[in-house]
Amino acid sequence: MRFAFESARKDLARWFQDKSSFLIWLGIPFLIGGLLTSMMDGGDGGKPQGTLFIADLDDGLLSGLVAGAFGQGELGELIVVETVSVEEGTERIENGEGSGFLIIPEGFTDAFINDEPVTLTLKTNPSQTILPGIIRDITEVLLDAGFYAQQLLGDENSQIMDSDFSGDAADLFVAGISVEIQGKIDAVAPKVFPPIIDIEVVEPPPAEPQPNYALLFLPGIVLMAILFTANSLAVDFWQEREAGTLRRLVSVPGQLLAFVVGKSMAAGVVLGAISLITLSAGFAYHGIAWSKLPLSVIWVTMGGVGLFAWFSALAMLFPNQKAASLVITIMLFPMLMAGGSFFPFAALPEWIQTIGRASPNGFIVDRLGTELASATPWSIDLASWLIVFAMLASGFLLCSWRLGAGFARR
Repeated sequence: MRFAFESARKDLARWFQDKSSFLIWLGIPFLIGGLLTSMMDGGDGGKPQGTLFIADLDDGLLSGLVAGAFGQGELGELIVVETVSVEEGTERIENGEGSGFLIIPEGFTDAFINDEPVTLTLKTNPSQTILPGIIRDITEVLLDAGFYAQQLLGDENSQIMDSDFSGDAADLFVAGISVEIQGKIDAVAPKVFPPIIDIEVVEPPPAEPQPNYALLFLPGIVLMAILFTANSLAVDFWQEREAGTLRRLVSVPGQLLAFVVGKSMAAGVVLGAISLITLSAGFAYHGIAWSKLPLSVIWVTMGGVGLFAWFSALAMLFPNQKAASLVITIMLFPMLMAGGSFFPFAALPEWIQTIGRASPNGFIVDRLGTELASATPWSIDLASWLIVFAMLASGFLLCSWRLGAGFARR
């Protein structure tokens, strides 16, 4: 065992001399992960929001109500109103800014009160498809509502517009008008809402929260870093053979197995550091409970060492280091695509999901995703731990077998 620790120490000293490799192992997943996160992140799913430019040439009571209606309630979260001049609004909408440009002409309020024809101009942005249509429909609804209100309360509207009271007289006038308006509303209410029609309001079930797609990518991105690192370290056995280290170990019983254990321990330190860094960044960004971090790091590190051992055994099957590196690198990309690194499993066809979840890296990604999504930490079941341990042990045995089968003697 002492030889294994000494071998691990020498490997770590040699590997960390090349700091550029360590930065590359981390840099590629962080770069790809950052791009995927920026594209898919939404937290609450991200609501579309448009800008409506309004040029109010009337500057009257009703034109102000029309402009203000767009900023009320949920409509205000969907549409941002910006007051502009006609020249500015025309220029900006023609340059592709905003979703629409509404021009309220001078005399709009007077014409509306006096039942005279009046035209509002709405220019929409042709480069947008949804929001301009929403703005157009809302404008039509507002004007239709105003028309019916004018038909019902036209006299009262005219009195309000023509009034010039102040103080107590104004209070009395408003009170009188309010009584008249309420009387008319009470008169038409039975026709608009007849009592023989009963409306039963059925509340829909609470909507499930939108999935955080950026969080779905986190397990795959972490395993991407592990796969790149394990692949780079796996060809180290070739470098040891070319240096003559393996030939010297063949003559000493038990040294080859201790050598494999030591190299796997060194790989575990590197893979553990990368797991800790990538997972910590993901936990901090997504606000995941830190109590889940220790188990996640151990899980990813054990799986990574198992992948390293299997890659190492596979690399020893090829006639030279260049061929081994080429073939294993080519293998990485279908493993990454099917194993949940480039796409979440839910976005893949069912048959690819089955293959991906059964692959070594896909199995680790799937269980890590379960751990991150669970309400409590330590949710990975015992059977999964046994499978990863079996992958780790079988990788050790395969490496030892390949070394004893002649690879170390060449």
